[in-house]
Amino acid sequence: MSDHAESGSHAENTQSCHVHIVPVKVLIGVFLVLVALTVVTVEAAKYDTGELDVIVSMAIATVKASLVVFIFMHLWYDKPLNKIAFFISIIFAAFFLCMILLDSHAYDAYVKGFQQDKTPTVAPAATAPAPAAAPAPAEAVALPAKK
Repeated sequence: MSDHAESGSHAENTQSCHVHIVPVKVLIGVFLVLVALTVVTVEAAKYDTGELDVIVSMAIATVKASLVVFIFMHLWYDKPLNKIAFFISIIFAAFFLCMILLDSHAYDAYVKGFQQDKTPTVAPAATAPAPAAAPAPAEAVALPAKK
């Protein structure tokens, strides 16, 4: 009878743990998608897309991180409030990254001026001294004639 009372108390406990087993097919599928996205990341790094470099790489990284969080960390099967918290954190991270990127070109002129001040001055080629002539080969020394 005491066993029945304990099982009833666990049913009312909102902090009780539930176990969800993800099928192996899903885990292997997500693994293959992550490997494919890693290949896409490497290939995307080979191409210069200009100002879209950061956006492309962050989009790929966000998809990969979302797959890991949703499937391997079981957020997909968790309470909806945790999913909302995850999405809000992604939105805030994107917002803060955008704010940083908006300001990244504000100091370009200052940096270029600083780099020009620090470049060593090289003498122009016209005023450079000519290299010294190579010494003449040593002539054979004449031996005194024998008497």
